[in-house]
Amino acid sequence: MEELLYLIYGNHPKSKKLHDEAAKIINYIREKNAVSREELSTFLNIDLNSQKGKKHFYNLVSPMFSKILVSEHRGKAVYYHLSYDMFRVYLDSIRRKAKYYLLKNAEVEKDEQESL
Repeated sequence: MEELLYLIYGNHPKSKKLHDEAAKIINYIREKNAVSREELSTFLNIDLNSQKGKKHFYNLVSPMFSKILVSEHRGKAVYYHLSYDMFRVYLDSIRRKAKYYLLKNAEVEKDEQESL
């Protein structure tokens, strides 16, 4: 779990403070499959009606979007669920960038593979 949280939030001391609550979120959504925004905020004891609570909630949830979390609108309610496919796309993107920057002839290799 720590590696996943590191990929999502990074290693900055301020973001590391979010790791415990983020792990709770991931485990809770994993257990329930899909969770409404209100249910998740209740689980975390966060008041979405206050500015401070809303900011804290989205500081926890926003980094997960485009990495492991998908939001879905059902009427006016917003539901969150985890997506392994989205995580794979995220990792593939990191791998492509790493290949470009870490391998000297990455572009030459890519062109050779495409011509086969």
